[in-house]
Order: sequence, then C-alpha cells, then structure tokens
Amino acid sequence: MSIVWQKPLLFVLLLSPFLALVFDAFSGNLIDPIEEITNPTGQWAMRFLLLSLLVSPLNKILPFSIVKYRRMIGVFSFFYASLHLSIYLIDQTFEWQMVLEDITKRPYVTIGFSAFVLLFLLTITSTNKMMRRLGRRWKKLHKLIYLIVILVMVHFYWQAKSDMDIEPLIYSFIALLLLSFRFIPFLKKKYFKKASA
Repeated sequence: MSIVWQKPLLFVLLLSPFLALVFDAFSGNLIDPIEEITNPTGQWAMRFLLLSLLVSPLNKILPFSIVKYRRMIGVFSFFYASLHLSIYLIDQTFEWQMVLEDITKRPYVTIGFSAFVLLFLLTITSTNKMMRRLGRRWKKLHKLIYLIVILVMVHFYWQAKSDMDIEPLIYSFIALLLLSFRFIPFLKKKYFKKASA
C-alpha cells in the first residue's frame, strides 16, 4: 500500500462510526436517538483514546513506524468526545444552569466533563506550532493523557446502568495494561537510579 494513501484510509476508518450513526439516524433505525447516539459516541471516543495509547507499544514491535498516525487518532477521539458532549447538551436543551448543577451533583458527569476539558487542552496544543512554542513543557503537558484515560474509565464504569455489565471492566483492564507499558519502565528506571546511587 502506498504511503500516500495510508492517512486518507485511516481518516475514513476513524470517521466510519460517525457515518454509520448518521446513516442510522436518517434511516429511522434509532428507537431512542439521544441514548443510541450518546453512548456510541462516548464509547468510540474512549476506544480511540486507548488506540492512541497503543501506538507506542506497537511502534516498538512493528517493522515500520506508526507514530505519525497517533495525532490523527487522538484528534478523532476528541471529535467523538465533542459529539458525546453535544448530544448531552441537546438532551439538556442547553439549559446551562441545569448542566452546571448536573456537573456539580453527579460525580460521573463531573469526571466526564473534566476528562473532556483536559482532552480539549491536549487537542488544541497538538499542532507543530504549539509543540515548538511550548518546547519541553509540551511533553509534560501531554502526559495528562494518562490522567484522562483514568478519568474516562471511571466515567464509563460509573455511568454503566447494570452492575453486571462486564464491558467497563474489560476496557478498564485494557487501559491498565496500556498504562503499565508507560509506568513499569519509568519505575524500573527510577528504582535502578536509586539502587546505583
């Protein structure tokens, strides 16, 4: 496959869940449109967030580099998170006082909104221009991705309607596994530094 077509193909693949939702909405296939759009958009935001974390481990074992695709995956995660929030606001009829009360009184909404704000911050600073402007601070700032993942997992777990639903546990396990790829090498490096001191 030509290098030229890799990013356009990835773009189409990442956009396909949105196109499927649009098709279902206009085809009248949705019984409860608000819920049947809100939940999938949030789930796709979470999946692409986890996929962006998977890029680095995969890049170490693949014979070719895929790091260049991480930014696009992250931006699409924010895109679906924005859709998720937008549908929630529509459901609340943009009653901002009601939205603020919901954010302050319902913990899973508070955590979800906090994750969105942090993800927004990472998205607007993901350009090459912002990378140059922030310098070393850019890497420190983008380590917030780990906190965002944890917040998203808690948000997803708490909003699950059934205590018997295993799906949040599966995603939480995947998230912990991906986070371990970051923290285990860091802890080893820190431990060996102390041991050799």
